[in-house]
Amino acid sequence: MARLTRPERKAELLGAILDYLMDKTLAEVTFRSLAEGLGVSSYVLVYHFGSREQLITDIVVSIESRLDRMRNTDVRDIDRDAWRDFLLESWQWTMAQRNRHLTRLEFEATAQDIVAAEPRGTSQQHFRLLHHKTRDWLQVQGIAEEFADTDARLFTATFYGLQFDFVVMNEPEAATNAFRLMLAVFFTNLDTRLLAAAQPVPETPA
Repeated sequence: MARLTRPERKAELLGAILDYLMDKTLAEVTFRSLAEGLGVSSYVLVYHFGSREQLITDIVVSIESRLDRMRNTDVRDIDRDAWRDFLLESWQWTMAQRNRHLTRLEFEATAQDIVAAEPRGTSQQHFRLLHHKTRDWLQVQGIAEEFADTDARLFTATFYGLQFDFVVMNEPEAATNAFRLMLAVFFTNLDTRLLAAAQPVPETPA
């Protein structure tokens, strides 16, 4: 018979677990260590999460949920200002020291997935979400598919790269300046491609 867990209690435990992991790694996580650190019984954790692997997956999914708003939004409903605002809000989330460590855990989970016998796949899904949403948004703006996909991949890789910069270097001002420059380049490139597409094709001499 399946366990009937209380979602609100599980959410409370996840919040406490994330706080506990601020100076620890996912590799260190065990039900026993968490139980001791949180002051609960191992049984409570097993009851709500089932297995250590499911616990790690739930931790990672909780961290990655910051893109849920993008996941649930139709790109046709996002104008330039809304797109820029969303990206800036997401970046500001990353700049908090607590979230720097959550991002660190997310990168750790990604590295584990690369060599795991049975990868969770959430990291790839997360990267693919931002890549595909950006690609689709660019196409809605009028960018041809072959350009939109490459531009979106460059944007997504730079977005994650600057997060990694902040995680490693802990220099929020420098990372934010680079992020704002990246946004400026992204929108300048968008305008350049649109302008080029609008130019009339020269007639071929007879």
